[in-house]
Amino acid sequence: MLHKTISLVHKLRIYFLIIIIIGFFVAVGLNPVDVGVFFGAKIGSAVGMSTSVVENPFSRLALQLNEKEDRLNKLEKELNEKEKSLGEYNKTENSRLLLWLMAGGIIVLFMLIALNYYLDWKRKKIKINNSLK
Repeated sequence: MLHKTISLVHKLRIYFLIIIIIGFFVAVGLNPVDVGVFFGAKIGSAVGMSTSVVENPFSRLALQLNEKEDRLNKLEKELNEKEKSLGEYNKTENSRLLLWLMAGGIIVLFMLIALNYYLDWKRKKIKINNSLK
C-alpha cells in the first residue's frame, strides 16, 4: 500500500510540473511555433551575406538582392514589433496572475517532494521494525 502511494506521489509530481510549464506558456501567450520562429530568427540573424559585385541598376542579381534585403527588413520590423508587444504583455495584470500561479505551483511541488521523503522515511521505518521482529 505504501509503495503504491509513493509511486502515485511520483506520478503526480511529474504531471503537476508538466501542467505548470504548459500553464506558463498559455499565460504568456506563446505556442511552440512562435518559440521556434523566434529562435530561428535569432540563429538566422547571425548568418550574414556580402557580395563583391558593384551594384548596377541593370544587374539582375543586384535587384534580387535588394528585394530580398527589403523583405528581410520588413520581417525584422515585424519581429521587433512582436518582441515589443510581448514585452508590453508582461507588464499587464496577467503577469500578477502568472506570478501567483507559478508560486502556487512551486509550493505544491515542494509539498509533494516533502510528502515523498516522509513516505520513504516511513517505509524504511516499517522495514526496520519488521526486520527486528
